[in-house]
Amino acid sequence: MEIRLLISTHSYVSLCFSALFITAGVSAIDVFTPAEAFVENGTTATLSCSFKSKEVVSSSASVTWAFLPEGDTGQPTSIFYYSGGKSFPGTLPQFKSRVEWAGDMNKKDASIRVIQMQFKDNGTFSCDVKNPPDITGQMSITKVRVVMKESLPQTSTAVIVGGVIGAVIGIIIISVVTYLIIRRQEPSHDYEGCTSLESVSSQNTRVGKKAESSNDNSRCSSPSAPVQGPVIYAQLDHSGSKNSSFHKMEPVVYADIRKN
Repeated sequence: MEIRLLISTHSYVSLCFSALFITAGVSAIDVFTPAEAFVENGTTATLSCSFKSKEVVSSSASVTWAFLPEGDTGQPTSIFYYSGGKSFPGTLPQFKSRVEWAGDMNKKDASIRVIQMQFKDNGTFSCDVKNPPDITGQMSITKVRVVMKESLPQTSTAVIVGGVIGAVIGIIIISVVTYLIIRRQEPSHDYEGCTSLESVSSQNTRVGKKAESSNDNSRCSSPSAPVQGPVIYAQLDHSGSKNSSFHKMEPVVYADIRKN
């Protein structure tokens, strides 16, 4: 009896050490899927799934996808299985020949495609990945809603693209307006001279007076013009008579004599 007891005790201790060794060699694997996905009726949907494992992905790694209809409280039914580079259909007739592999295990991608989505496909899709010795971990689920095209929410990509385009157009408009404002506010440095009529009128008011400095005549002369002398005007009679008076308007010639 004592010998049997010793053998039994030894066997029990060995089993405990074996269990501890096996448990120590097992690590967890993390699986990630979107919480919710909206799919247009009649289109092909890509159900995304990725995983994180501390071990190198081997040929023994496997992926299992299952489906639970909306409102059902039972257990999910397998619709797709992938391992060793091969795909295997599930047992649910609803998805027969409609599910295909879309992932890459080397990139830790376990996604699938579901062809011709239908309203009866509304429900929860679950993704479970095993990569021995990483075999423990929780499956990840995605709640899929099959809707009409008009009911699809606006994608974030469209919002981002629209925002970028609007910002670029706004910058262009602001740049053009700023350029035009700056051009209008620039001072003009062009010299504005006087016309010939202004020159004659100015000279008639100064007959018999001394010419002043060029600063006084700057309005009707160039900024660098020299000082001008008195201007003499001669009115000539073209009638041919010595004693004739100016009863008629005759052409008058003005001789502008200036000192240099």
